[in-house]
Amino acid sequence: MHPYQDIRERLEALNKIGIALSSETDLSRLLELIVEEARSFTNADAGSLYLLDEDSNCLQFEVAQNDTLKKRADLKPETFKPYSIPLSRNSIAGYVAITGETLNISDAYNLPPGVGYEFNRDFDKRNKYRTKSMLLVAMKDTEGRIIGVLQLINSTDSKGKVVPFDKNIESLVSSLASQAAVAIKNAQLLKEIKAVFEALIQYSVSAIDARSPFTAGHSRMVAKYTMALARAVNDTYEGPYAHLSFSPDQLEELNYAAWLHDIGKIGVREGVLDKRSRLSDAEMESLINRFENIKASAIIETEKNKLALFHRKKENSPEIEELDRKLKNRINRIDEGLTFVRMINTGVFLSESGLKHLEEIRQEKYLDFEGQKRPYLTDSEFENLSVRKGNLTKDEVKEIRSHVIHTEHIVSKIPFTGHLKRVPVFATGHHEMLDGSGYPKHVEAEDIPLQTRIIAVADIYEALIAGDRPYKKSVDLKKSLAILKEEADNGRLDKELVRIFIENKVYETR
Repeated sequence: MHPYQDIRERLEALNKIGIALSSETDLSRLLELIVEEARSFTNADAGSLYLLDEDSNCLQFEVAQNDTLKKRADLKPETFKPYSIPLSRNSIAGYVAITGETLNISDAYNLPPGVGYEFNRDFDKRNKYRTKSMLLVAMKDTEGRIIGVLQLINSTDSKGKVVPFDKNIESLVSSLASQAAVAIKNAQLLKEIKAVFEALIQYSVSAIDARSPFTAGHSRMVAKYTMALARAVNDTYEGPYAHLSFSPDQLEELNYAAWLHDIGKIGVREGVLDKRSRLSDAEMESLINRFENIKASAIIETEKNKLALFHRKKENSPEIEELDRKLKNRINRIDEGLTFVRMINTGVFLSESGLKHLEEIRQEKYLDFEGQKRPYLTDSEFENLSVRKGNLTKDEVKEIRSHVIHTEHIVSKIPFTGHLKRVPVFATGHHEMLDGSGYPKHVEAEDIPLQTRIIAVADIYEALIAGDRPYKKSVDLKKSLAILKEEADNGRLDKELVRIFIENKVYETR
């Protein structure tokens, strides 16, 4: 082959590698790709990559690849885990990281005297491997700062024989390393931005959850159950989702949606979120004071009537005894009514007969200080106390449910693009049911994405198993799973997702 043709092909290959590197944004995959492409470019049997950590003055050994050991049947290759080594001129990689020189070594076991660095044979001894030719290049960013070292080992010819690395390609490998450095810096920057964005979301949502002690940690656990269920779907090889597998980008999108699903609760009043009884403490105290005043007024009125009667007859009479009897009965009714109100205020289920009795109490009248007749219970008190189940009135239930609309307004304003663009869709539909009985849009199965269905299962389970809340008691594991199955059997939840959730014990996620 003509030398010019060989160089042209290598330049074309280098250009393609550069394009491939620039399109990869996941840092761990990028580092592996850099070593793979550099090895392919130089016919290297093995390769490593180190990143410089200036804060700790170390080289972080990030990637190790070796085709020979990978193919060996007589020896189980070491499981590589990234680790740090001190930054020192004594090691070959350290020397390159400090000086920025390119090292092209014909035989690592026979280094020229006085070079100032040495080869560590420990890895070779443990794995019965022979490192011979080496090419090490400093990876420099656009400002010329060294960010790491690319190390290639044992270049091979067309017959598989280990040969020295061609000196003519050193500049091309340096160019590749520079492209790799730029890609790494971009990936690191993107990773840092994502980390900040994710932390901002998590801390913001956690703060909103913490407005009520009953929901603190809810979104965090929903996100955990959501991701565990999504991964369980990936590991399913039977049923309607056997063919489906969420990609890392799709999992990231789903994770954001799960964290953000309840962010709209910031638009719901704390008094509604944390409503522990049908009447607030202040409202109950006002009602109690009113009932005590009604009793006092009844006593005063009776005493006035008794005094007037005594003045007319100058002696005790059956009429006076009748006034005392009526007063006693009225006081008993007032006390009984207050006792009943106290009892139903705690959120117990209000039966039909209980509702009728509450109406009877409401119909009782008393004279206020201005002589006006007023009912024992105000309209607002009656509305709150007459809730049949739980503590929330219809308007308050509507306000609670409005958090989904608030979530949509908030999340849709976040500029999610690319693989994250459907976060708002997934985050805002977690209260929709497959049979159309959910809210706020009452859409049915065909319009509910699988990701939204996953969040719905996670959200309902977490709400069931969580500690006592103002509107419900905590439900144990067995009953919680039974409720999930019942909801699936009734066509409200995705039956296959519930099956996967239970059979894969997603509920054990912590």
